[in-house]
Amino acid sequence: MIVTRRGAMGGLAGMALCTPAIAQGTYPSRTIRIIVPRAAGGGTDVLIRQLVPVLTAQLGQTVVVDNRADMTTVVGTEMVARSEPDGYTILAADNTFYFNPAIQKRLPYDTLKDFAGVTMLANSPVVLMAGPKATTKTLPDLIVAAKRDPGGVAYGSGGVGASTHFAGVLFCLKAGIEMTHVPYRSTGPLMSGLLAGDIGVMFNGPRALLSNEQLIGLATTARDPSLPNVKTFAEQDVPGVDVSSIWGIHVPAATPMPIRLRLREAFAAALNDPSIGPALRDRGVYPIGDMPEVHQARTAEIVGQWVQISKTIDLSK
Repeated sequence: MIVTRRGAMGGLAGMALCTPAIAQGTYPSRTIRIIVPRAAGGGTDVLIRQLVPVLTAQLGQTVVVDNRADMTTVVGTEMVARSEPDGYTILAADNTFYFNPAIQKRLPYDTLKDFAGVTMLANSPVVLMAGPKATTKTLPDLIVAAKRDPGGVAYGSGGVGASTHFAGVLFCLKAGIEMTHVPYRSTGPLMSGLLAGDIGVMFNGPRALLSNEQLIGLATTARDPSLPNVKTFAEQDVPGVDVSSIWGIHVPAATPMPIRLRLREAFAAALNDPSIGPALRDRGVYPIGDMPEVHQARTAEIVGQWVQISKTIDLSK
């Protein structure tokens, strides 16, 4: 599953739909809280915190990040679902939000009915990389080792339901191997585990590889200009491993469209800011900033795709 890098950055004509109250600037009138259902220091947290200064300037109100981390991201997500639909409590979602309906039999919210899309922020390829203490340093060698010892070779991810988890699921499926999944609380602890040698390989974003010269890129789910020397899985005879990391903004379902459009405008401006956009691309994160209705439709498509996959593959471990 690859979300295309081209973003629908236009469409601001839709702002004409604003009600008079919104157009006159009554929203926002107080602090806006972005719930990040991940630990501080992880990919989602880092991305959102980069945007906050520009969001604050764009919206004319303080924007704060509130980390509510748990392994499944359900706690923070439910908090947003149950909050007032007034635009002051926002969810910063990553892949787990879109994948959870395929993993969790009983969620305390309905992903499609209880939330409204604001914008898809960005996407990024997922990279399989080896740590400094790994015994396998190439993709072919890893496959050979996994076939020799089914289940004996482990890979780390940023948690059950993360893109780094599902990339591992597809890799094992397409390569015809069995590996043990070791989920971490987020990508921050995941990196620490790899460097310490607790695991030999992990799936993570390009930023992890770019920021540490001790790591070795084995394969990427899509060609990335920031990693010119890392081949894709398909280029190494393992096609179909095409999961990308995605980040989206959602609000409670009853949030009025004018508020969603106002928020989308602010996020799009932040993504296009010259101090942010180029820096994101340099580390393999590609801004999108599409319109609310486009994001909502894409959300339904992703959820449906993985619910269908879950009927034949156990995605809960």
